[in-house]
Amino acid sequence: MKVVKLAVIFLIFLLGGKYASAQKSTRLNDNWEFVRQDLGGVWEAVRPIGAGNPESVPLWEKVTLPHCFNARDAVNPDVNYYQGPGWYRTQLEVQNPYANGRTLLHFEGAGQKTDVYIYTTKVGSHVGGYDEWTVDITQAVADFKQTEVFQKQFKGKVPLSIRSDNSRDLEMMPSDLSDFNVYGGLYRYLNLVYVPAVSLERVMVKAEVDPAGKQG
Repeated sequence: MKVVKLAVIFLIFLLGGKYASAQKSTRLNDNWEFVRQDLGGVWEAVRPIGAGNPESVPLWEKVTLPHCFNARDAVNPDVNYYQGPGWYRTQLEVQNPYANGRTLLHFEGAGQKTDVYIYTTKVGSHVGGYDEWTVDITQAVADFKQTEVFQKQFKGKVPLSIRSDNSRDLEMMPSDLSDFNVYGGLYRYLNLVYVPAVSLERVMVKAEVDPAGKQG
């Protein structure tokens, strides 16, 4: 029985090592734009308006990630720090090297409520600013690549828009009544991840000992 258990554990270790090494991950730090307010909808982030056009509002600023839109005002004792929505946008070159592989966005943390869009398609949402989470964008990217705007407007790139919101909410933790600033934005790393069609999401090991506590 012990030999069988050891063989299973060794097989899991080999598979985990194989697929972990096969996974390709890139941090999306550069080429972002940000606006600290809400939009009427995601269409305002992707509509074909040229720079300088009177309709090219709101005005976006260039930022790099990680980015917190309370980096300064949250430590200013003379002002109320901003609590509300903010939008981020960028364009991705998605080239998954694996046949029938999946393309993921891995968030290491985003405050506090987050909505994720590929072009105008909402691909995921998350509540909570202090945990990591993943959105599968495989199908949305494939669908967008079939549209005319993929080549005509975005020149072969995929538009990614993200709405982060740290508005006051009595149902959220930590409480706004606590001595704690509820920061907003993509304040931890965001990663573009390619995985094979078959992959291990995670490997967990449960350690056990015998009743005497002598053997593990």
